[in-house]
Amino acid sequence: MIKILIAALFIILAATFSTLNREEVTLRYFFGWSTPPFPLFLFLLASLVAGMVLGFMVDWGERWKLRGIARELRGREKKLREEIETLSAQETYSETPPAPPEASKTPPA
Repeated sequence: MIKILIAALFIILAATFSTLNREEVTLRYFFGWSTPPFPLFLFLLASLVAGMVLGFMVDWGERWKLRGIARELRGREKKLREEIETLSAQETYSETPPAPPEASKTPPA
C-alpha cells in the first residue's frame, strides 16, 4: 500500500513539474550546432534518467567486484573448514588411549 502511495505521489510531482516547466529551450553546441526547441522538462527529466542509469552502472560494477571477493572468501572458508575437520580427526586418532585403571593399581614386577 505504501509503495502505491509513493508511486502516486511521484506521478503527481512529475506531472506538476512538467506543467510548470513547459518553456521552450534550445541547446547550443560548439561549431554552431544547436537543437530544435523542446520543452525544458524533457531535458531535465532526461538528465535525471541519465544520471540514474550512470549511477546504477557504477554501483553494478562495484557489486560485481564485491561478489567476486565474496565468492573467493567462501571458497577459502570451505577449504579452512575442511582443514580444521581433518586436523581434528587426526588429533582424535593420534591420542594414545588412557591406561586401564587396573594397570595402575598393580605393582611393577
